[in-house]
Amino acid sequence: MKNTLKVLSIALAFTASISLPQAHAESSTSMLISLAETKPALVEQLNNLALTDAKLLAQLLTLSESKPEQLQRLLDLKAQDPTAFEHLVTIKQAEAKQKQGEVGENGTISDGGVIRT
Repeated sequence: MKNTLKVLSIALAFTASISLPQAHAESSTSMLISLAETKPALVEQLNNLALTDAKLLAQLLTLSESKPEQLQRLLDLKAQDPTAFEHLVTIKQAEAKQKQGEVGENGTISDGGVIRT
């Protein structure tokens, strides 16, 4: 019980310390609580990332879409093939920008302006 509370408090502490989109914050917290209860070793890995590489942790949490299975697979992919992981991050960022309407497919801004280089 004491160990579970420690893991849970660590998970909540690092969840609060990183910036996630508000839409995913609640589901990420739920996922982390579930992980603390079922996979403390994974929570320990995530805690180490929170302390050493918060940007990578944020990328993992965003890519996993609050699904514990995907989080573990992404951690494994990062360890086995960092280049493929970076490609996934780039793709996800481009997808997010597309959804926000910042840049259209033909280089136009959603307000009708044109990007000049």
